[in-house]
Amino acid sequence: MEVYFSSTLMWDASEEEIVKYASENGYDGIELWAQHAEFRNYDIERYRELCTTYGVKTVVHAKSWDLNFASLNRGIREASIKEIKSSIDTAYMCGAEEVTIHPPRYTLMASDENLKIGQESFSEIKNYADKKGIGISFEIMEHIKKEIVTDIESLNLFRLNMDFDNVSYTVDLAHCLNEDEFWNNINSLDNVSKIHITNKRGTKLHTPISEKGDFDIEKIIKKLMVNGVKMVVEGFESGRYYERIKAETEYLKKVEAI
Repeated sequence: MEVYFSSTLMWDASEEEIVKYASENGYDGIELWAQHAEFRNYDIERYRELCTTYGVKTVVHAKSWDLNFASLNRGIREASIKEIKSSIDTAYMCGAEEVTIHPPRYTLMASDENLKIGQESFSEIKNYADKKGIGISFEIMEHIKKEIVTDIESLNLFRLNMDFDNVSYTVDLAHCLNEDEFWNNINSLDNVSKIHITNKRGTKLHTPISEKGDFDIEKIIKKLMVNGVKMVVEGFESGRYYERIKAETEYLKKVEAI
C-alpha cells in the first residue's frame, strides 16, 4: 500500500521541506493541493525536480474552496471551471497522473437544473483533463445539505448518461456516516484510486488519525494494507512546528503502514 500525505498538513513549509519530509519519513508521495501551491507561490518546476530527486510521487488536489461549478450564478460557475482547469495544469506541470476533484453543490436546494449545469460543467472539465492526459479522481463528499454527490446513489444520478470513462474515485473515510458505508463505497466502485483518511468525532470531521475518534483507524489501515489501495493522510496545520504531521507519522510507523 502506498501512503501519501496532504501538503496542507505543512501549510507554511517550502516545497523542499515538504518533499524532504515525505522522503525522510517513508511516505511514497504527496497530495499537493493546488490552492496551497498557488497561495504559497510554489515553483512547480522546482517542486517536480525535488520529487524526482527524492523519489516522491505526486497527485494534485484541485482547488475547491469557494468554488461551485454547478452554481446558478454564471460568474461563479465560470470562475470555478477556470480554477479547476488551472489545477489540471498544475497536475500536468507536476507530472502527476491524476487530479482530485470535488463534486459541485446545489445553489439553494436539490434541482434538476442545478444537476444538469453541474454535469455540463464536469464534461467541460473532463474534456480538458483528457486533452492534458490527466486522470480525474472524483471525490465522494460528506452528508451535508447542498452537496450533490454524497453516496453511491447520488453518484449514480450525477454520472447518468455521462462519459465517466477513465474517471476514478476518491473515498474519504471522514465523509462516511460509519465504517459499513466506507467499505460499501470502496466495494461498489470499480476504480477507487485512493482513500483520504482522517478520523472524526461526532459532527467534527477530519480529526487526526493519531487521536481517538469514531473510527477504529488501526483496524481500517490494516485492512487497507491488504486491499492495496493508495491512502492519503489528510489535515491542515499552519505554523512551523508541524505537530500534527509528526504525530500522524509516528502513528503510521507504529502500525507499520510506513
